[in-house]
Order: sequence, then structure tokens, then C-alpha cells
Amino acid sequence: MRRTISASLGTVVALAGLAAFAPSSQAAPTGRTHVVWPGHSIQAAVNRARPGDTIRLKKGHYYGDVLVRKRLTIRGEGNDTVIRPGHRAHCADGLGICVIGQANRPVKDVTIRNLSVQDFSGTGVYGIYTDRLQVLAVVAKNNGEYGIAEYRSTRGRFQWNWTLDNADDAGLYVGDIANARGTEVADNHSSGNTLGVLVRHAHHVMVHNNEVTGNCTGIALVDDGQKGGQGHNKVWKNKVLKNNRHCAAHEQVPALHGTGILLFGGERNEIVKNTVRDNRGKLPYSGGIVLFPGVSPGGPARHNLIKSNIACDNARYDLLDKSGSRTNRFRHNTCETSKPKKLCHG
Repeated sequence: MRRTISASLGTVVALAGLAAFAPSSQAAPTGRTHVVWPGHSIQAAVNRARPGDTIRLKKGHYYGDVLVRKRLTIRGEGNDTVIRPGHRAHCADGLGICVIGQANRPVKDVTIRNLSVQDFSGTGVYGIYTDRLQVLAVVAKNNGEYGIAEYRSTRGRFQWNWTLDNADDAGLYVGDIANARGTEVADNHSSGNTLGVLVRHAHHVMVHNNEVTGNCTGIALVDDGQKGGQGHNKVWKNKVLKNNRHCAAHEQVPALHGTGILLFGGERNEIVKNTVRDNRGKLPYSGGIVLFPGVSPGGPARHNLIKSNIACDNARYDLLDKSGSRTNRFRHNTCETSKPKKLCHG
């Protein structure tokens, strides 16, 4: 679960009430509603519920992880609805809320929203073999690996979340899917993690309008050498600022420091209209927008479009192309330094 590459700041900023945000146009779920009060078992309510029901969590602290295998909505009342580890484990590997399907039978239409998942040794919210999993207005904080992560899943939606200070891996992760069918990572704040947003060994993921700041690396698209590679993802209109934490190498993850948007391999990705500032480091792949070959035996980063980005005050360079390919296109980017030269003027 910790194959980040090969497989805090903002914590005190106006969080109160943030996770309660939801647009009025959001359709209400159908089915029965099960109200759970602090001190009672969320898992017991999930087990009783029928597909399509809603588990409504009142304000307060709940202890114990939650396993979901059917179509449900789990909804809290904002940041004051907090799920922390308990004595009994329903999920494996220290997961907080785990949504688990099967390869030939994904769990469909699960929604988790308006709550906080904190202090788990693994991942805060974890999905595998899901379709249309939604994680909305969730604070995933101080978890040992990922904040919110989705594996081998399609059509996910991860929006309005705050992923803060998740230790070893990414705040938000999508991976291991040949066609994510438009999984969306949008309008999130990700800070204090190893990586803010990580898309690894996945295709057709949309990452937009996120604020990614104070991580070791901001946004990374990674070909980790598995068959099928990574590509056809779109990253646009994100603010990627001051991702200058130092993260030492661990397991198969290299040292990370001072990188805004990083492509390790991958093809036919679009990096468009992002603001990438003040990401500064001294590693070979430190800088603003950086293209490198994929993890061995991954190939070069090729046929990618880097267009209309503002990339300033980054180091080693605002734009760095060490992709191993001449097929990448740099167009109309605003920047000051690049290697090779003249990428800022394409």
C-alpha cells in the first residue's frame, strides 16, 4: 500500500464548518435513514442498512473503522463528526473507512461526506473495486499513509476535501486502473503530505481547481513500470505553491522535495492553466513543472502537452524537461527559467 512512486500547513486555517459545505443542487439520497450517536457503532448501522440507505452521524467522536460493501451514504455534520481508531478492526491494514468490492462486481454509488477521519495507521478513506465512489467535504488528517485513496475503480469523485499531514504517502490518490472513466479530483486542499495529489498507473483522471501547498511534491503523475503505464490524464487550474517539505526516501519511494507538478513517465497528459510558484529544491526533479522518464522499466514521458501555465520563482527551474523524449509540447507558458532553454517562449 505504500508504493507511492513505484507502486502542517493550513491545519489552523478556518476549518470550522468547511466540511459542512455542499451545494444545494446535490440530490438527496433515497431509502431509510439510520441515525448514529457518538458512543454507538457505525459498523452496526452499516450492517443493518439496506442498499440505498443513509447512515447519519451526529456531531461527536466515533471509535473504530468502518467497512462498506453496499450502496450507502455515510454523512456527518461537518468537522465535529470525527472517526478515530478503536479496539476492533473491520478493515485491514489500519484503514479508517474502507469501501471494498470485487474485480467483477464493484461496489457502486457509495457516498462519504461531511466528516473527519483521523489518526489511522493506514489510509483515512480507502476504496478498491468501486464505481462512482464519492468522497465529499471530508477532512482526512494525520493518517499514516494516504488521506483518501482509490484503487482499481472508475468514475470516482473527490471534491471539497481537506487532506492534511498524512505521513508517508499522498493526500489524494487514484491508481491502478486502465481507464478511470473520468474520475475527478477537484476543489480540494492538500497540505503537509508527502505528495498532495498522486495519480499512479492510471488513465483518464481529471485533477482540477485544487490548492496544493506545503507538501514535499505537489501533484505527481507516475508511470511505475507496470504494464499499461500512465496517461491521458488532465491537470488544470490548480494552485501548486511552496511544496518544499523534505521527505526522505522510504521503501520504494525516492526522496522528495521542492517539486510542483511532476511527470514520471506517462503519455498524452495535459498540464494546462496551472499556477505553479515557489516550489524550490535541489533534487534532480525539483522545480516547477518537471518531466522525467518513468520508473524502470517505464519509458520516457512523451506526447504530453504543457500549456498556458504560470510557473514562476521555482528552483531548480520553472520548467524542466528531462523526459527522454522530444515529443512533448510546451506552449504559451509564463515562466522565467527552463532547461532546455526557450521552453518559456514556445
